[in-house]
Amino acid sequence: MYSTKLSVSIHILSVIALMEAGPVTSEYIASSINTNPALVRRLMSRLKKAKLIKTSTKLGVTGLARKAEEISLLDIFLAVEDQRDLFSIHGNTNLNCPVGAKIEGTLKHLYDNIQNATEEKLSAITLADITKEFI
Repeated sequence: MYSTKLSVSIHILSVIALMEAGPVTSEYIASSINTNPALVRRLMSRLKKAKLIKTSTKLGVTGLARKAEEISLLDIFLAVEDQRDLFSIHGNTNLNCPVGAKIEGTLKHLYDNIQNATEEKLSAITLADITKEFI
């Protein structure tokens, strides 16, 4: 099963970016996502630790810590995902088999290229690029 942390975090940050009237609570954001406020708070904790949002104990989220144009999808991904590699390589292959002997090196090179290309794409897209779709 694939993680939805990036998507949910982009949703959280989009709500925060568009809420100019003042602080926004995890309950409000959770109602937009249609999820539990505890999940939102866990992700917001990671976003705060990564210095992407500002919070106040009594008010909730008071805004983005940087401009939406300065927050890339890669910044968000790195803040919330525990598993950063898109693909893993199985281990303990039979080294006496021509495939088993070379599969790790072959896939590592391929997967590294895919990982790098994905990270480049994520770094080129900002939160502002996303939020302009909602205005």
